[in-house]
Amino acid sequence: MNTLNILAIEINSINRNNGWSVITPDGWNEDYKIPTLLALIHSEVSEALEAFRHNDEANFEEELADILIRVLDCAGGLCIDIDKAVREKIDTNRGREYKHGGKRI
Repeated sequence: MNTLNILAIEINSINRNNGWSVITPDGWNEDYKIPTLLALIHSEVSEALEAFRHNDEANFEEELADILIRVLDCAGGLCIDIDKAVREKIDTNRGREYKHGGKRI
């Protein structure tokens, strides 16, 4: 089942219906669209960090959802098979050695 791809399509549809800008594959060739989306994802991560700092579990959960929604919106708009990409990355990570990278944290 391609659950992430289905969610990406649903998110794109909701965003279009609400009049929000949705990236398309052509956006890959425009200098500002991908960086703008990445900045929006980053802002959601920062909001999750602030929720954690304030010990606000409910808001933290909501911000994690916002992060995922932004990522899926980007993947869906760019026609990325995000289910496949995530599964391949999980397989890569499964094969990594213990504490891959050797960094303390």
